[in-house]
Amino acid sequence: MAMKVRSEGLGIRATGRVLGKSEGSIINWEKRLSAQLSNWSPNAPEGGEVTVEGDEVYTRVGENLPPRNVPRMDNPLY
Repeated sequence: MAMKVRSEGLGIRATGRVLGKSEGSIINWEKRLSAQLSNWSPNAPEGGEVTVEGDEVYTRVGENLPPRNVPRMDNPLY
């Protein structure tokens, strides 16, 4: 369950709170799981290739700017 909610974007602290486990436990589970990657991800067939696609990709061009006409919390006039 921890890996499922982590893969859906829940943070480590939130995952620990939801499951009643420590952050350290969640991190250790992820480390042990990542050590098993070679068992789950076979090599590409000879002459072939493996493509991994993510469902959430973000592109940043230039600098991050706040939306226009939206007051900022750090603005003393807000």
